[in-house]
Amino acid sequence: MARQNWDRREVTLAIELYTRLPFGRLHSGNPEIIALAGQIGRTPSALAMKLVNLASLDEDLDRRGLGNASSLDREVWADFTAHPTQFIERARRIVSEIFYNEAEQSVVLEVAEGKEVERTVKVRQNQRVFREIVLPSYDNQCAVIGKVSPELLTASHIVPWRAREDTRLDPRNGISLNPLHDRAFDRGMISFRDDLSMLVSSKIIVPDHVRSLFNEDIRLKPAKFRPLPEYLAYHRDEVFEVN
Repeated sequence: MARQNWDRREVTLAIELYTRLPFGRLHSGNPEIIALAGQIGRTPSALAMKLVNLASLDEDLDRRGLGNASSLDREVWADFTAHPTQFIERARRIVSEIFYNEAEQSVVLEVAEGKEVERTVKVRQNQRVFREIVLPSYDNQCAVIGKVSPELLTASHIVPWRAREDTRLDPRNGISLNPLHDRAFDRGMISFRDDLSMLVSSKIIVPDHVRSLFNEDIRLKPAKFRPLPEYLAYHRDEVFEVN
């Protein structure tokens, strides 16, 4: 008997998983793919194939998927890219329900602790989620200096967290950076052009032995979810210290 077509919920879960996996781990032996496949009644191979096809919709990827994305895939992907924060929050709720049965716990939290605590918990959860979807876009490495201990990596917002709610969980609004470059980026000492090459402020002062780490020949090379030009433009206009 032929397997039923994928439904919207399954595609939503597949996209959510895609955001959290490095490009090189979209294979049927990945434990996370095996786990989700079991929950939605698909084979790991079918889910892995779906993830690779979804990669073909990431328009700025140098490495494309198989190109067999369905019309539903394109429709749900368009929803994701148009409303990334709402989409990721909704998808993560579904993940919590099917894996951890946590749907009722959030209601208890709201009644017992109040709105302010609920808001604080949500912010902390979303910051963790953002890290989980940004770092894999750079193969869990620093975008500037390469491989470092994961504990030293920060998911840096291009458009700051406080500036826009709708970009807070958009993986295209993040760069995986080490603490030094994260601080420099946050304070406007560096930024990036649309071609992803580094801009260095004349205000920056660093020791000679790290000067090479602040070089305009440095270029970001995301494996997926290339930063959006409009986000980079915002950072250059609103955060970057030109003089």
